[in-house]
Amino acid sequence: MIKIADIMTTTPHTCTEHTTLEEAISLCKEFKIRHLPILDKQQQLVGLVSERTLLAAQESSLTKTTPEQRRAHEQQIMLKHIMITKLHTVSAEASVEQAAKHIERHRIGCLPVVEGKRLLGIITDTDFVGVAISLLEMLAEQEPQNTED
Repeated sequence: MIKIADIMTTTPHTCTEHTTLEEAISLCKEFKIRHLPILDKQQQLVGLVSERTLLAAQESSLTKTTPEQRRAHEQQIMLKHIMITKLHTVSAEASVEQAAKHIERHRIGCLPVVEGKRLLGIITDTDFVGVAISLLEMLAEQEPQNTED
């Protein structure tokens, strides 16, 4: 059985409740990530923001605000006001299959990997795509080669 610990990202980028919307957006863009676990002062997992959450909190590009006004808005909003606190999490010892089914059933993009409330890592839908690609490559290698003489 392949465990979550075998494929999870063990050092995810994290934020605090006092990280601003602007900082979180910048972090996601810089590292090309879509999920940010939120930790409290004791390094306990207290929330999560996704790219979708961040986009929803931004000023619409259809409004008649200036770039300076948009930036001021993004500097005022802290993640504690927009983070998801009702979290789906997984243990590092859980099977990859169980976690994949959970993500599919609940239509979520990631599962923070925790021990109690301590964040150990994160597993995302992108990680599962990587597993699927690896499995497809293994299957392709096992197929008999079609050789014509």
